[in-house]
Amino acid sequence: MPKHLASNIAAALKGRISSSEWMALGRLPSERDLAEEFGVARNTIRRAVDILIAGGVVMRRVGRGTFLSAADASSLAGTIARMEGASPADIMEIRQLLEPAAAGFAATHASENELNAVHEAHRIAVDARDLATFEHWDAEFHHRIFACSRNDFLREVHHLVRIFRNRSPWFDMKRRSFTEERRQRYCHEHEAILMALRQRDSDRAKEAMLVHLRTVATNLLGR
Repeated sequence: MPKHLASNIAAALKGRISSSEWMALGRLPSERDLAEEFGVARNTIRRAVDILIAGGVVMRRVGRGTFLSAADASSLAGTIARMEGASPADIMEIRQLLEPAAAGFAATHASENELNAVHEAHRIAVDARDLATFEHWDAEFHHRIFACSRNDFLREVHHLVRIFRNRSPWFDMKRRSFTEERRQRYCHEHEAILMALRQRDSDRAKEAMLVHLRTVATNLLGR
């Protein structure tokens, strides 16, 4: 009977997936929620989900939930949901692609007021003495450079990366690697980026940003 019940639930879930009920979310509700909805034990829901996994309808990601295989690039929410598992190494690689470009755009597109805002973030980060304050203004320094790029799409992509950077794995790595010597080096490298922006030197701004991000990658990831 339990196997038959699990098969019936799997069929019901598949039908609802086909009707795009959870397409915007990109994932199934939790096993607990489904168990309550169907009035069965969680083990029965797990068996039903296993049937869907075997059929390629969904994918289980340990610790994160069950995602729809059909949640492809046509679903923005599904794409973002799949990005949640990005590793710090993945994020650093993307930063090294995006942020030099943003710095190059900022050097030629930013207004004086926008550059002053970048300078303000840098100044406060220089004065910071604890990790939380420095981390906030360090992130703000980079975010304001994206604002200076005058590219709305690029800025919003960075905002998404920033959300992932604010999650515990990233902050835990920052905390473990944080030293006063490293903070001072980051501030020195920020100064070089800011100087290139002030001088409207796009190539130097790109290079200074890449040098900085390589330092961060070495300190966080050991490479």
